[in-house]
Amino acid sequence: MSVSARHNVATTEVKKRNSLTQWMASGAFEKFYTPKVRIVAHACIWIILYILHVLLVKSNYGESLPVCLLFAFRNVLFIAFSFYFLMYLVIPRWILKGQFILGIIGLFMPLVVYSLSSYYVNVIVLKYLTIHNPYVSYQSRQIVSEGAFTQAAMLHMIRSSWAVLTAILPCIVAKLGLDFLRNITRILRLEKDQLDMELNFLKAQLNPHFLFNTLNNIYMLSLKGAEQAPDLILHLSEMMRYTLYESDTAKVDLQHEVAFMQNYTELERVRYGAKANIVFDYNEEEITDQQISPLLMFPFLENAFKYGHIAQDGKCHVIINIYANGQQVTMSVSNSKNETSNQPKELGGIGQANSRKRLELLYPGKYTLDIRDEGDIYSVTLSINLN
Repeated sequence: MSVSARHNVATTEVKKRNSLTQWMASGAFEKFYTPKVRIVAHACIWIILYILHVLLVKSNYGESLPVCLLFAFRNVLFIAFSFYFLMYLVIPRWILKGQFILGIIGLFMPLVVYSLSSYYVNVIVLKYLTIHNPYVSYQSRQIVSEGAFTQAAMLHMIRSSWAVLTAILPCIVAKLGLDFLRNITRILRLEKDQLDMELNFLKAQLNPHFLFNTLNNIYMLSLKGAEQAPDLILHLSEMMRYTLYESDTAKVDLQHEVAFMQNYTELERVRYGAKANIVFDYNEEEITDQQISPLLMFPFLENAFKYGHIAQDGKCHVIINIYANGQQVTMSVSNSKNETSNQPKELGGIGQANSRKRLELLYPGKYTLDIRDEGDIYSVTLSINLN
């Protein structure tokens, strides 16, 4: 297989895993697997298992259909009883709640049920039907002759324990696997709901204090008749439209995300005035049809303005660079700081903590985040593979 073919296969597998994770996190599995669906699914499984046991007894022993139906009914009835008894009573209500004596007794109950069902089914078969296979006939007569509660019956029950275990084990494994899937689904939904809540809070945070300062600056400029006031109103309007309408989706166009951050930067430029050196640089030709999770990069930009301090040259420096190479997008943000600056070395605040959680959930293994604190410069570089 060529390198490109292997890459395509790997990409397809990653997409499948991401789609499965998103499907599970969306709650679609829980919505589909309702109690009615669960009952129908269980009934279908037992019917299929019963048919398989009938065919298995028929192919192995060549008995008549009524005999096969009775023996298969005994097997499936025993498996179903053991499954529900162990998985819905013994394990969750006795063993996991510390009632170990009842739990140990309950673990042996399937053997008792198997012994009793085997005895009475063989009594019915010998009394009302004809067994053609000599081996089956001998086994049936021996089980009946030993009785239901004799010492020989108990020894036969112990000898049958391995067959009992192998019969019910596949159903138990399937149940545990399904429970694990449902627990993972619940965890993913909780994480998704929490991140959605934090993202909505981040949008709401954007930001009464910031909006108050921006509106106050616009008001002061309008009083002076400054030409900047209409542009600032336009920037603020674009930001509000983006946060209220465009960012309420799983993915947005990268160019819209960049435009939002640029509008924010222009508003901060006015707030800082001449005492700041603010650079926002990106190549419009590189930012094309890429899709990104909304407001993912913004907290790092906001953090630079929040913690930016005047450097030795008397200005506050904030430098933002965004560049893309296909689906690989990188944003670097740096701001000046002084020796007494309390800018966090790790991600702090709900916005940046939210971004790290979302990065882990949405782009696992597809991003790098480099944070540097170098004397009078604090910088963050985020690189994401959006593919």
